Amino acid sequence: MSENKNTKTSADGGTGFNYFRASTITVLRQALVDADDTSQKRVDEMVKTEHEWVGLTDEEIHDLIYVSQKIDASNSPWFDCLGFYRAIEAKLREKNT
Repeated sequence: MSENKNTKTSADGGTGFNYFRASTITVLRQALVDADDTSQKRVDEMVKTEHEWVGLTDEEIHDLIYVSQKIDASNSPWFDCLGFYRAIEAKLREKNT
């Protein structure tokens, strides 16, 4: 393969294809670094603005279990799983908004 002697590089002050390619790669690399820095800053800002998660105490869970225990028409006990889930969801939403 023959070498293109007309193509100049950045080392000899050229403006040929290799120079363009090298400068483009440099610019793209810097853009990736800048984008990564920007993304990290956004994540850091989001973490700073988030409030601490507040969970349920054991007593609150026991209270929700108690209200989820039901008795049907034949006087048989049963547990309302969906009601329990919805009660937990509502309580957590209340505590974390």
